[in-house]
Amino acid sequence: MIGPGPVMPWFRHWVVVEQEATGIRCFQLSVIPGLLQTEGYARALLVSGGLLTADQVEQQVAARLARQEILTRPDPPLFTAVIDERVLHQPVGGAEAMRDQLRHIVKLCAEQPRVRIQIVPTSAGAYAGLNGPFVIATLPDGDDVVYLDDQLQGRFIERAEDVKPSRSSGTRSVVRRCPISSRSR
Repeated sequence: MIGPGPVMPWFRHWVVVEQEATGIRCFQLSVIPGLLQTEGYARALLVSGGLLTADQVEQQVAARLARQEILTRPDPPLFTAVIDERVLHQPVGGAEAMRDQLRHIVKLCAEQPRVRIQIVPTSAGAYAGLNGPFVIATLPDGDDVVYLDDQLQGRFIERAEDVKPSRSSGTRSVVRRCPISSRSR
């Protein structure tokens, strides 16, 4: 189990939640979810922002890869990722890095029965997830907590009433009505 160490300060609490979760359901609109990223893909993402020093990038890559251990531990959470098809066509890190990334996902799904990936086809048009990426973690007591994600920071939501959607955002409806947010036990 990793501690909150080198991850971004605003993300530390979520890392603890991930470690404790019995289920993790995520939706990603623009990138491969962090728990599925290869080293090359993660590095390319972190470098692209231009906000981190080379040392900080390496620390973040190492922390991201260490977090992935929860998927292969003896009692892993049920992990379901819903990914927009466009993510699979975006050559993050170049063609070779993307090929490695896609192979990694296929291998992980084949070897880890509690890892499930669903792809939303581009032909789906508009759907609730277009409002932005999020992760829902189910804790051992059965409570769900949500992490609303973006590249610069994230927001940790423990109660539905803490979600304050703007007029242009349907975040509350995504959290309550998106198919991956309903428990299937």
